[in-house]
Amino acid sequence: MAYNFTAANSQYLNTGSTPVTSTPLTIAAWFYPTADANGTICSVGVTSGTNRQQLFYDPTSFAGAKLSANSLDNSGQSESNRSGVVELNAWQHGAGVYTSSTERLAYHNGNAGTVNTVSRIPSGLNTITIGGRWNTAIGGLVTGRIAEVGIWNAALTAAEIASLAKGMTCDKVRPQNLVFYAPLVRDLQDQKGGLAITNNNGATVATHPRVYA
Repeated sequence: MAYNFTAANSQYLNTGSTPVTSTPLTIAAWFYPTADANGTICSVGVTSGTNRQQLFYDPTSFAGAKLSANSLDNSGQSESNRSGVVELNAWQHGAGVYTSSTERLAYHNGNAGTVNTVSRIPSGLNTITIGGRWNTAIGGLVTGRIAEVGIWNAALTAAEIASLAKGMTCDKVRPQNLVFYAPLVRDLQDQKGGLAITNNNGATVATHPRVYA
């Protein structure tokens, strides 16, 4: 079972710390938007400012209907986009590969966007948030489902992202670099690092995408 979020009810999941605080890192997850509003699938960020790395989508009514890999620091935001693809009421796979402070790349269903090379160095990262992001206050909340969230302390290759998009579970792809894995199959558990995951405001279980363990 995945988890279903309703933005109007301020539902999100988060941890009290993060095992990765700098590049390289990769964020990947399955997501299923059910409302025509943008949202943050997963972010590694702070709870007291704007700094973060995040995997973000704009659905059908927004320009480009894009999946984005964003980096934000005190100077601003830079993003790699994979445009024209995010759909409502459908499972799809998203990933953000943050190779360095000057290289980030978004993937949607295994297809790469354009590398963004603006220098961004998010600092002080202290939490993982699923279904939203912190910008001093919680925001970017998702209405829809999220499952199979993985974070690696490495920049995964295009072939590795393609394997995830075909349904391979996170623990079978570069397992030596996997530092956080939340399948979100009913139980809230980080199966890799053992981080506690808090369900804020009652996100509920829902049908899971098909994956291959």
